[in-house]
Amino acid sequence: MRRVADGDRQAYATLVANHLPPITAFVQRMTGSPASAEDVTQEVFLRLWLKAGDFDATRARLTTWLHRMAHNLAIDHLRKYGRETSLEGVAADKAPPDDKDNDAALIASALMQLPERQRSALTLTYYQELSNREVAQIMGLGTRAVESLLVRARGALKKILEIPS
Repeated sequence: MRRVADGDRQAYATLVANHLPPITAFVQRMTGSPASAEDVTQEVFLRLWLKAGDFDATRARLTTWLHRMAHNLAIDHLRKYGRETSLEGVAADKAPPDDKDNDAALIASALMQLPERQRSALTLTYYQELSNREVAQIMGLGTRAVESLLVRARGALKKILEIPS
C-alpha cells in the first residue's frame, strides 16, 4: 500500500488483480445488478488509488478496508437508486449447469429481499468468508450486533425460501 500511495502503478495493478473479483462479487450481491456492481467497484478501486496513504495496517487488513469501502458505496448506491431488478450473473458463481443454477438463482433472489444490513452481513460472512469480527469492522458494528443480524437474516431467508405445500 505504501508503494501505491507513492504512485506505483504496478503495485496498484497487482492489488486490483488480487482484490477485484471478490469485491465485485460482494457488490453484485449487494446491488443485484452487474452494471451497478461495475460502477460501485470502479469507485472502490479509484478510492484505493486516491486514498492509499490513508490505509492503516494496524487498524485493519487491506481486505477489510476494501470491503468497508465497497459496503459503504453499495449502501449509498442502493439508497440513491434503489434495488435493481436484474439478478443476471449474481447466481452464476462457479456452479455447473443443473439444478444448482436454479437453487443459486432462488438464493440470490431471496438475498435481494433481505434488508441491506442483513444482506450485507450474510454476504460478507458466507460468500466473502470473513470472520464476524471483520464483518463488524466493515459494517461499523459490534460483533454481537453482527451475530444478531446473521440470526435474523438466516430466519428471514428460511421464511422467504419456504415452499408452500
